[in-house]
Amino acid sequence: MMMTTPVRSGAALAACIEDDAIIRVLPAEQNAATMKFADWLQETLQRWACGQRGAADRRKLDMIVQAAEAMDYQLSLTVQDIFDIIEDLDAALDAGLLLLRGFDRPVIRVHLVSKGAPQ
Repeated sequence: MMMTTPVRSGAALAACIEDDAIIRVLPAEQNAATMKFADWLQETLQRWACGQRGAADRRKLDMIVQAAEAMDYQLSLTVQDIFDIIEDLDAALDAGLLLLRGFDRPVIRVHLVSKGAPQ
């Protein structure tokens, strides 16, 4: 079962992003400002997952959380990897499961949810 974790600081956001993860941002709305913010969020988190973790990058994560708050959004994360889907990977491989390169990368879904929306 996947669990959604609310994020309230840049440090908490940084702690949730696993190395080499695949990042997917799920925006609450499709308006231009939200989509531009979602693109910025996706790009920044993908760079973080790929190892760009300097002081400026850490400040950018803080800015992202603050910007989301200012736009009246809450950031929440769900993380899923192959072991959430397949309990016994060896048995699945023996049964003929074919895996693509990078299959073991976790997928992190970043939910951008309006604070006024029902949860």
